[in-house]
This record gives sequence, structure tokens and C-alpha cells, in this order.
Amino acid sequence: MYSTGQEGLDTEVRLRLSSPADVISAVPYLLGFHPRDSLVLVSLHGGPDRRISLASRVDLPPREYTYEAAVQLARIVVGQGCDEVLVAVIGGGAESRGAESGGSPPRADVVASVRMAFEDHGVAVPVAVWAPEVATGAPWSCYDSGLTGTLPDPGASAVAAATVAAGHVTYGGRGELEELVTPEDLPALERRSRLLDAHCERMSVDDEPGAADSGTDAFALLQAWVARAGEGRLELGDDDVVSLCLALSDPIVRDAAFGLVVGSPAAAEQLWTALVRAAPDPEAAEPAVLLAHSALLRGNGALVSIALERAQLAWPGHRMSELFFVALDRGLGRDELCEWFAEGAAEARLLLRGRGGR
Repeated sequence: MYSTGQEGLDTEVRLRLSSPADVISAVPYLLGFHPRDSLVLVSLHGGPDRRISLASRVDLPPREYTYEAAVQLARIVVGQGCDEVLVAVIGGGAESRGAESGGSPPRADVVASVRMAFEDHGVAVPVAVWAPEVATGAPWSCYDSGLTGTLPDPGASAVAAATVAAGHVTYGGRGELEELVTPEDLPALERRSRLLDAHCERMSVDDEPGAADSGTDAFALLQAWVARAGEGRLELGDDDVVSLCLALSDPIVRDAAFGLVVGSPAAAEQLWTALVRAAPDPEAAEPAVLLAHSALLRGNGALVSIALERAQLAWPGHRMSELFFVALDRGLGRDELCEWFAEGAAEARLLLRGRGGR
């Protein structure tokens, strides 16, 4: 039996993973969507009182690349900091049909390769389970013990309730998660882009005095919009989008905005999500990297990747998202990375206060 804490939600959630069914039922709420034909890794750390640090998902690899994929995954996941990893295979193609009829769970090669790759790093894989899907009544089986059963209602689990209470949505698939960062209709984006261009032209001509102190006002604007999101009043018009984009165009203000998730994580994430879709390129890169940071804090590895990819698409070579990608690829620990963002946000706030004082 595992008793683990789920990080990143507004309140501490205790998850008693007393059976393979509990592990599988938690998967969609840890990822933020219901996976299909996927390998899911749930990283645990913290000694005897385990905490879930990150949930990661990849497509089931072709058989000829199984071990190479496992080695790469292990290098990245271990770098995030973990003591153990729970493995879940969801789906499995044609092999799933045999398993649903009582046969062995599919893609045992994936589980064996993952276990070997993680054990090379001294990280144990104590649980490896399979289900064709995460749904009420779906069969499940364990790769090691031979235990089998059917899933209870995943929506009735403790982590599902905590996810809803924290204001986070669990989507039906990765495609729905990708839609979170899909730009709005083209005419609206073009209209806002013209407004931003016009503002920049005016600024270059006027060279307004006092512009160096405007960062404090810009940050106050972001704080006000996070508060509005928390109150359910998040409706962005053209002028609102332009004002928020201009606020985030100041790197110091953007860095300070990484700290806005403290105290209001769901509200801040709602604002960044809405602004990613509403902002034209390249301005959409800034809320996209803020969204990736928010997702990292609550251990949603899938949304981290999706948001960073959106940032790079909006602004190829965008420095902050590029650094974020490199840090993850090199295995910088999740706690260390979150601390890095927190320190940067605190330093940026001090710089803004200095501006206001002048």
C-alpha cells in the first residue's frame, strides 16, 4: 500500500494507492486528460511518506525502439528527482483484445525495458499495471503478480475530487489539452496585432517620459486580472488582450508574473490559458511559458510540453521557453526548477519596487 501526497493542488491530497486499480484511476487526473495507447510514469519521492512529483506520458514506442525510448525516459524522469516510479500501460493496440479476454497484459516488453532502464539509475519500479482505458468497469491486470480486476468509477476517487475542487479540468484526450493553446479566430488575432503595432509606433515616436516606471503598473494589471479570473469574470476584449500583452512584453514584469501562482494557482492558470489563445504571435509566447510553469507546479508534464511547444511556435527561439526546454532535457529536478522560477520572480518583484521608488 502506498500513501502519497499530490503536489500542486491548492490543498494537500492524500492518495492511498492500495491496489493497481487506484493507480490506474488516478492517471487522468494526474495528467490532466484521459490517455490512449500510452505509457504513463508516476514519479514518487520523499522517503517512506511518498509524494507524487510528476506524471509523464508518451506514446507506446514501436517494438524496435522500446529500449532506447525507455533509456531516454529514465534519464529525463530521474533528473526530476524520484525514489520510485509507478508504471501504467493504457491501451496497447491489438494485444489489448487478448488481455481483455483474460490473457497476459500487452507490451510486456515496454515494462521490462522501463524497469531495466530505471534500475540502472537505482530507481525501483514496484508497480506495473495495465488497462485498455481508464473507465468504470474496464478490466485491469498487473504485470508482476497476475492480479486482475475491474476499475471502479475513476471520477469518484480522492484525486478526482481534489482536482475539481482546485478548479482544474480533466480532458477527454491529449487533443483536447492541445486545444487549450490553440489560437482563436484569425480576424481577432489580426485585429489585436494591428493594435499592438500601432501602440509600438506611438511609443517610438513619443518616447513617453516615465516609461521606466511603468512596470509596477503593468504588474498591478496582471494581479487584477488574476483576481478577476478567480472571481469567474475572465472576459478578454481586444483592448484587454493588448494591455496584457504589453504588460508581459517587459521581461521583468513577465518574470515577476511567475510568482502569481502563489495563492491563486487555478486563477493564474486560467488567465494564462485564456491569453495564450487570445494573443497574436509572437506575443502569445509569454503567457505560454507562464502556463508551462503553472503546469509544472502541479506536476502536469503533458501540459508543460504542450505549452512550451506553443511558445516556440509563436516565437521561434523565445529565450525563456528555450531555457525551460533545456533544463527539462538535461534532467534538472522539478523542485530545483520550481525554486529557480520562485527566486527569479522574487528578484523581479524587488526590481519593480525599485522602479516605483524612482
